[in-house]
Amino acid sequence: MENITKNNINYTFKMLYIIAIFMVVDGHIGRYDYLSLNGLLRYQNYHLALFMFASGYFLNLTKEPLEYVKSKLYRLILPLYLWNFIYGIIAHILNNYYNFSLGSPINLYNLLIAPLTDGHQFIYNMASWFLVPLFCLQILSFFILKPFEKSKYIKEISLIFFIISILIYCLVVPIAPQNNAQRNFSLLFFRTIYFFPSFAFGFLYKKILEKHDTQSSTIYFFTILLAYTTISILYPNHIHTPSWLNDFYAPPLATLLITILAILFWLRIAKILAPIVKKSKTLTTISNNTFAIMMHHFIGFMIVKATISPFFKDFNHYQFHNNIWYNYFPYSESLTSWIYIFITIVISLLISFTTKRFYDTIKRNIKHLL
Repeated sequence: MENITKNNINYTFKMLYIIAIFMVVDGHIGRYDYLSLNGLLRYQNYHLALFMFASGYFLNLTKEPLEYVKSKLYRLILPLYLWNFIYGIIAHILNNYYNFSLGSPINLYNLLIAPLTDGHQFIYNMASWFLVPLFCLQILSFFILKPFEKSKYIKEISLIFFIISILIYCLVVPIAPQNNAQRNFSLLFFRTIYFFPSFAFGFLYKKILEKHDTQSSTIYFFTILLAYTTISILYPNHIHTPSWLNDFYAPPLATLLITILAILFWLRIAKILAPIVKKSKTLTTISNNTFAIMMHHFIGFMIVKATISPFFKDFNHYQFHNNIWYNYFPYSESLTSWIYIFITIVISLLISFTTKRFYDTIKRNIKHLL
């Protein structure tokens, strides 16, 4: 089964981005994860790794080093800091004037250092912690692999790169600051190493495995789910937390195998569903704006909660003001959590469109003045 492409657009990975960002939003809103196959494929074990896998797949070694670094700073780090400043202001206003108690004080540390070492400083943008390890892996991998860009042994090098990532993962993850929430640069290091094999696997898949990925879907899914089920039986309570490197109740290789198997499972699902994305402007728009959804979905949740709060007497206003994880579900969480997901994605897209329009307007005016 081949990836569906048109005008150099890979719709299989467009669909994979949609699946991954849906899991991120769904996983943050409640206990009923719609795509977890009744709890077998638990999101936290792999949903962010799907983004890392895709990033490794699309690693572009043809760019010049300075050009590559600039592009990643522009696309990831600059907006990360801009939105960190905006959410710092929002948290400051809500905490000081509207009786909220969410997020840390706005200061130089939380504006400049915490986005790198923590990411949870202003709460509303805490999902953006993932962007810094992503940036680090992109830059690190680019400079490691760039010298081999035109090598006739690039396939073998991609395999060696993946093996090395596994070895480093197995050495480092067991000594990660589990349950200590060490909010410093060591945490950034551990987060980066944790995602290293997923990124390297994406590069390996592009260079070697993709052309061999032609098995019957029936056999493919049965094999992956059987292996995944076996590991889940051996380690039934395994659901770790990537942000803090917590709760590793399985050996490193088993933890990594859980992630790789889930990536392969959802990659095949994405291939099957790729024609739908190709025909849908809405799904393509969602896929193109996963950064915005990642950045803004918590504020989307808050807007939904603020909107429905006047209509339900049992809405807990104290929890709303003090606990970001408090979510009110009218009637039933399993029946109404999809409303949060849908509206939050719409809100995130509106924020993205508005800021892009604002940026384009400023850019045009500057060019006009010059």
